[in-house]
Amino acid sequence: MGRRPPAPPWDLFCARLVRTCLGSVRVAASSNAQGAVAQAWLEPVRHADVAHARALCQEYGVTLALAGCTGSAVCERATLWVTPLTHGATFSPVKEQAGCWRVDAGCTIAQMQETGIFEGLALAPELTLAQWFAGVCAPQQRASLEAARIVERAEVLLADGTLEVLGPFGSNAQTPLRSLALQRLVPRLFELAGSEAAQRCAQASFWPALFRLDALFDCAAQEPNLAQLLFGHQGRLGWVQTLWLRRLDTLPAQGHVGCVLPDLQLLASQLDQELKHILDPLGVFGVDALAKGLESGS
Repeated sequence: MGRRPPAPPWDLFCARLVRTCLGSVRVAASSNAQGAVAQAWLEPVRHADVAHARALCQEYGVTLALAGCTGSAVCERATLWVTPLTHGATFSPVKEQAGCWRVDAGCTIAQMQETGIFEGLALAPELTLAQWFAGVCAPQQRASLEAARIVERAEVLLADGTLEVLGPFGSNAQTPLRSLALQRLVPRLFELAGSEAAQRCAQASFWPALFRLDALFDCAAQEPNLAQLLFGHQGRLGWVQTLWLRRLDTLPAQGHVGCVLPDLQLLASQLDQELKHILDPLGVFGVDALAKGLESGS
């Protein structure tokens, strides 16, 4: 009848991605090979590019992965690798807070040199703040919560398309949760932080899980901080657009590498799975399975 066969979903996804995004899109030549996992790369030039990409990834069941995150390479389904938005990325001091800076996540460590925030830390100058925050520079380490204290707030695109500013959630919190979506999620996050599994993990010599659920613990040394919950998340919990950073008086510890007892590792993996399901139930930002290196701590 002269009708064309319907295009494969991956081809439709890529075609719509090209039409809706102003940034450059590259599709792997091997994506059509038998048994090959379809892959594409997006270099956004505006925040709307990432927002469009997230919506399409959700619609077509494609993983949106932060470029440079080695852990996301274990994904077995079609993947869109997105680079941090470096186009026009800037930073500026926060007038109301001395030693605090508002930074676009596409800024590099080299750009931030004059702030002194990362002085003394062994970080690659070309590393973007989005990649540093996701833990790209040390994928085999459990991120140090001391290093996370550099981060005061973070503007994050969540899996359902909600854009929210995350930050302190204790008695000194000054930024209310604007979205109903996050207002529903927060009680579940704190319930998980108060679970028996989380409390057992907290008794270890270092936090054994990948995701920093311990950032929600309320104690004399710290107040809960939703932004720090995502520190070292390997791009699996959301897309970070902006960070508010503060200069610390003492150099923070970089992280921990070591073996975790099997029973404790099982609890830590369960916590990661549950936290992932709370923030990203459809797996837009990655599958539930974590990288083998993170599971073993080696």
